[in-house]
Amino acid sequence: MNDLSAADEPRPRRRWPIIVAVAASLAIVGGSVAFALSTRGPGQEASTAPTPAPTQTSAEQTQEASDEPLAIAATPTPGPVSDDETVEVARAESVATALVSVVDEIGQRADGSAVGAEAIATGFVLGEIQAKAREQLDLGYTQVGEAVITSITATDVNLTGEPPTMTLTVCVDVSKIDVLDAAGNSLKASLYNPGHPVAHVYGAEFIDDTWKISSHDIPDQQTCAA
Repeated sequence: MNDLSAADEPRPRRRWPIIVAVAASLAIVGGSVAFALSTRGPGQEASTAPTPAPTQTSAEQTQEASDEPLAIAATPTPGPVSDDETVEVARAESVATALVSVVDEIGQRADGSAVGAEAIATGFVLGEIQAKAREQLDLGYTQVGEAVITSITATDVNLTGEPPTMTLTVCVDVSKIDVLDAAGNSLKASLYNPGHPVAHVYGAEFIDDTWKISSHDIPDQQTCAA
């Protein structure tokens, strides 16, 4: 990896599969997600509503998203929120980890499916995931490789709010990800990859007896170690 500092100049907006997602890693890809997790570089704030999937041509309109659920793993067992911060941080971190994996899975499957994402995401982030899934299918892009989480840090933990909330800074390395177009050509040279892990800031809310990721941003001030 290149040794770049947090003060790097903002990069141009590039396609990158979530976070991901994202994402994780996907992010999760043009005007939608790429979490790898996100198509945004530092300094580009998330919008307040999900970005619509690209306009389809008549040929693309014949494509249908799969109804096969995403293989979401490592989510905590639903149950009431406790007053033990250590326990709740661990539960929320497992959901953030699952989110990055889901963004990877969407990019790798490229079948338009986001069924099951509502188990770990809500609001803006759920819209991001759904838009990415549709875009992967429409563009015929397929992700190769996976994002790697290098660290997760919880801040602003409020277990007594209505609902309880938490902020998670997730450092994601996307250096092992490539995206292939419909003809099998690599798009790696155009993917956003600054040469070091990128900090993704996720907002989590405790809804329906479980933590769900509801907001996503990539801050100007990067805090991930090279």
